Amino acid sequence: MEKPKGFGKTLFAYACGAFGHDVFYAALSSYLIMFITSQLFNPGYTGVSEATSEKMIAIVTTMLFILRFVELIIDPMIGGIVDNTRSKWGKFKPWILFGGTIGSITIVLLFTDLGGLSTSNPMLYIILFVLIFAVLDIVYSFKDIAFWGMIPALATNSSQRESVGIFARIASTLGQSLVTFSIVPIVLFFSKHQSSSSNVIGDKQGWLAFAIIVAVVSLVGGIITVVGAREQDSALRQAGEKTSIMTVFRAIGQNDQLLWIAVSYGLFAIGNTICTAFILYYFTYVFGDASHFAIIGSLNLAIGFISVALFPLFSRIFKGRKNLFFAGVSVMIIGMLIFALADKNLPTILVGYVLFFFPYPMMFLCILLMITDSVEYGQLKTGTRSEGVTLCVRPLLDKLAGAISNGVVGFTAIWVAMTNNATAESVAAVPGSVLKFKLMMFGVPIILFILAIIVFAKKVKLTEQFHAKIVEQLCNKLSVANAETSQHTK
Repeated sequence: MEKPKGFGKTLFAYACGAFGHDVFYAALSSYLIMFITSQLFNPGYTGVSEATSEKMIAIVTTMLFILRFVELIIDPMIGGIVDNTRSKWGKFKPWILFGGTIGSITIVLLFTDLGGLSTSNPMLYIILFVLIFAVLDIVYSFKDIAFWGMIPALATNSSQRESVGIFARIASTLGQSLVTFSIVPIVLFFSKHQSSSSNVIGDKQGWLAFAIIVAVVSLVGGIITVVGAREQDSALRQAGEKTSIMTVFRAIGQNDQLLWIAVSYGLFAIGNTICTAFILYYFTYVFGDASHFAIIGSLNLAIGFISVALFPLFSRIFKGRKNLFFAGVSVMIIGMLIFALADKNLPTILVGYVLFFFPYPMMFLCILLMITDSVEYGQLKTGTRSEGVTLCVRPLLDKLAGAISNGVVGFTAIWVAMTNNATAESVAAVPGSVLKFKLMMFGVPIILFILAIIVFAKKVKLTEQFHAKIVEQLCNKLSVANAETSQHTK
């Protein structure tokens, strides 16, 4: 199929948005919890007791966990609101701009102690923290759902969607990699007290500067998408009705392929997010030198580009996205096992990490494109096209993974004494701490990955060939309906 006019400009604009979006996501999902556990209630900075510090960390971690779960209930309704939006900019762009603006303001606030309230008035701090995080989570949901929900609107067939997905994934990989690569240097550069110690990274001023940079990059990327991305008009997109509350849940509940993909990806995402969120802790409290964490960012950048670029080739070699998913997750499990056995051996750590990370961008693309293709599958089954509702499922699962990950990481950090002024030596001195940490970082994700493979193998049927037949059936139904309407008019 011939590519639409201005498709190259759309790819670039959408990629810019993906870059900023994943810079924001990486900061929120992986590093906010590090700020909370190492900086916010650190006795060395605040003067509070160690017991009070751990109590406050536990309370904030619990609040994050609860808020994320509450939000999961309203995400499908947010998808319905996006689907019902009518504006001169379409239904997606207003929410990208709105969510990006408010989200950038609130993430900066979260990376502060709110003017010292975290120690001078802890309960007021927690109340304000919960309110700010709730606002951020809701507006981020609007932006996230609208942004990824645009893919069916930017491209109508699997081939064009693959192009959009590849460009977006390259950019998002670049965004996540740059955050990983630059977080330690940025925090140290802007900190008043540039600690040379390996266990505490900078101070609150450095983390605030990091959050401001993240906010600006994310907002600028969203604006470029709003201005430059061009949606396609098609008969399939016009054939729809206004989304009601019942339609929202029917669009998800009656789309069996969407549900099974969601179950499989949910297991995978939780495992991947837990392991990834622990990596900075590993370098800080097990390996013993957080400065080497920047190597991970460099590897992400190089490997991410190669992985995404090779996605079409590997998809052909493995004869489709489904087989590629099996192979990729299996390689990631091998990588985690090598990483777990590496201890302080940096070359072995890096070999394990390369095997763990290399398949991930391909796995993300497999799931993203299959969920996107489930839009037409759901339309054929229910008679309603629900782009926003269907595409909200993947962001919803990522946020579920982030919620569980934050809870696991926060409470594990307390459990194995990896908070505040802990060092690799102090952690190693506690019997069983390193083993417990590795069980949480590697053992739990491996179990979840195996379950994801089992569900995917037994229940997911939505291949590229199956999707092509669905589109053909939809087009035939629309042609018949249009012909009958025309005949009735005559």
